Amino acid sequence: MINLFEVFNKKAIVLYKSFKFSGINRKTIVIEEEGFLPDDITTPYKFFSNNPNIDSKPLFFNEIEIPRFWKIEGNNNMAFIKNLDEVKARIIYKPNYKYRIVERVEWLDKRGHTQFIDYYNNIGKRYAQVVLDVATQKRILKRFFNYHNEVFLTENFATNDIILNWKNKEYFFHSKIQFVNFYLKAAKLEKESFMINSLLISPTIVNDLSESSDARIFWQDEVTADIVRHMENALSKESKNYKIIVPSKDRYQKVLALIDEKYHDRILIGGYVYNFVKKNKYTNKVLTLTNSDQLPNIETIIGAHPNAEFHIAAVTEMSMNLLKLNKYPNVNLYPNAKMQKMVSLYEQCDIYLDINKGNEILDAVRAAFDYNLLILGYYTTAHNRDVVPDSNLFEETQYQRLSNTLGHIMGEDSVREACINSQQQQAGAISKEEFIKSMNS
Repeated sequence: MINLFEVFNKKAIVLYKSFKFSGINRKTIVIEEEGFLPDDITTPYKFFSNNPNIDSKPLFFNEIEIPRFWKIEGNNNMAFIKNLDEVKARIIYKPNYKYRIVERVEWLDKRGHTQFIDYYNNIGKRYAQVVLDVATQKRILKRFFNYHNEVFLTENFATNDIILNWKNKEYFFHSKIQFVNFYLKAAKLEKESFMINSLLISPTIVNDLSESSDARIFWQDEVTADIVRHMENALSKESKNYKIIVPSKDRYQKVLALIDEKYHDRILIGGYVYNFVKKNKYTNKVLTLTNSDQLPNIETIIGAHPNAEFHIAAVTEMSMNLLKLNKYPNVNLYPNAKMQKMVSLYEQCDIYLDINKGNEILDAVRAAFDYNLLILGYYTTAHNRDVVPDSNLFEETQYQRLSNTLGHIMGEDSVREACINSQQQQAGAISKEEFIKSMNS
């Protein structure tokens, strides 16, 4: 069986890694190319580009080719290409990756509107360009380039047409479904069985493969009546022998409650395998990563727990609002922290406060989960609800409850253990053996 994912988002990554951690060597295909996929994942772009295997580095922000006398200015968040004082382009870094690595460059017109976007990959090559309607900022075309900077694939977002130049021949497709099916046949995969994690275009792709029979849906999102109707539609395709795996006990029970009883034996409970970096050592060391100085009620919480060590780190400079916290002997601040320091803090600390307003940095909450830190936070600032149960989240106005819970956790090992177990259940954690069994059912 082959994994067929539409995009390689956080949910797909968790599932992909579960196969790795379980020792299951399963081929994975991602429909949408994003430039930084693991080497063992293939895409239609990778197949048709016929690129050589090159051992090269991704592009550092100041390595983009620009006209003479133009300049590149950047900080830890993003960078700009300028001609004198005129901003010609924005350089966007690859999130949760290495330091200042280019993901895309957004080229601007005189009024500051985006005209087109160049996308770069993990070997520092431009692999795609999106052209936008300047007035509406809607996407018009996406061109894909091979290693030699030749356009071989063009996607028209207005008409949904795709044009492929392959082996000295031009192919025209009326939809992405047609294109992906052509790819699967060209790659001689049309007889394989597939597992999908979406009910958008993936089921149609699988259904159009007349020689493929077995199919699995690994449902990772919320369960609604409308979603269940789509599930029933898939399960009604007798030639495909669909089964649905749900990696959450609550959602599994909800599917059973909503779906026709005749399909109950084809709804399976599943989960994920996690490779926790360390065990929680039950220390009172508390970590927060932030690029914002807005940590609601942090000073009150610090003052209430003098026996705790608070470690607050940022990849940028810190404002005076944060720097003033240095007056507390149990606070350690780390402005402009490098990745090595972040890793060291995850290894030292055992509690994570997800209370910073603004964007999450370095996929911090998921990293805290992987390092087995107990995560507490506010509903309004929670950055990853997939790994944090409601019982560990609080209203911002009820920060005293969060502070009290923090005190209970540090005072009672049994309380902390129960919270960690709840956290892992929220994330659907199961053993390798359970995961393998669910995949073979």
